[in-house]
Amino acid sequence: MTGLYIHIPFCVKKCHYCDFVIAPADPPEGRAAFLEALEREASRIAPELEGVVFDTVYLGGGTPSVLSKPEFEALFGMLRSHFHWKTTAEITCETNPGDVDAGKANLLKKLGVNRVSLGAQSFHDDTLKQLNRTHDADSIFKSFNLLRESGFTNINLDLILSLPGEGWDRARISLERLAALEPEHVSIYELAIEKKTVFGELHRRGELKLPAEEEQFDILSNARRFLQDHGWRHYELLNYAKPGRESRHNLLYWANEDTVGLGPGAYSYYKGRRSRLTDSYRQYLVKTTAGDWKPLEEETLSGEKREVESFLLALRLSEGALSERFASVLRRFEGELRDLTEKGMLSQEGGRVKLTTRGQFLAETVFAELSC
Repeated sequence: MTGLYIHIPFCVKKCHYCDFVIAPADPPEGRAAFLEALEREASRIAPELEGVVFDTVYLGGGTPSVLSKPEFEALFGMLRSHFHWKTTAEITCETNPGDVDAGKANLLKKLGVNRVSLGAQSFHDDTLKQLNRTHDADSIFKSFNLLRESGFTNINLDLILSLPGEGWDRARISLERLAALEPEHVSIYELAIEKKTVFGELHRRGELKLPAEEEQFDILSNARRFLQDHGWRHYELLNYAKPGRESRHNLLYWANEDTVGLGPGAYSYYKGRRSRLTDSYRQYLVKTTAGDWKPLEEETLSGEKREVESFLLALRLSEGALSERFASVLRRFEGELRDLTEKGMLSQEGGRVKLTTRGQFLAETVFAELSC
């Protein structure tokens, strides 16, 4: 199984929590320059992928939906000229509410997109304004219904929990409005405070009112129960799906399968080698124009490190890691696993190692304890 990830870096404006590699959506000349750079990168890597037929294609960002219809046509034409994917491939495009009209939605269907991820984040207008989002709550409903009318039967909605000034009561309202739309997939994120963001600076100055840790735990626990009670299966740390609608592209990541990434912020993980060409949009243009393909980051993983990473990724899944499959990892981290189990973060039973509810909330702590 192999996935193809394309990083489209453009955004109309930057959200106050965002630490991704992005670039201004305007002027159009910038988008044209990016598509030319992407063509150069695709041309370089395509010979290394001869014979590879991708199982999934994912357009992430940034905000891919800011591309115009001619730009989408050019993008897919370029991708099809260099790469191949199965007729049954899952092809996902991330979108923001308000970005897609009927014409663009119909074009995405025509180009083969069969899954859309809609970045709602919250259903409260005041919160969306505080996040510096480009849309209001009404736009979420309009965009979702438009996608349905255009024939999309596999839609994900993103929500962020533990937002400034938001306790469980407000989170529950967002979840109720989301449930009314009945998306096939839901991704729930905890707000992460990154240093080089507006929220990061406000947090440093003590001006960002966030729920306390125990309240965050309660909000997340309540949200998980809500979604499960309404028919979404909690199949991965952050993700919920109706039966059979799990994200196939993300399952590749969690199974530690190969993924080829193109674009200024994209990572590739292919044949045991992890790499990234750049972490800057401008540097991406410079390097691809100059034919400089030296990665900014590159690591070839040893067999042991791959095994440990596969174990940690398996812990993200609701079924956990099969003890027999990871016997060598369990021996190596025997003491750490015992300690985490005694602290109530892991359970070891039925031939599997799993994160407990508490362990899911503190997953980064668990992963740090078990990393090479």
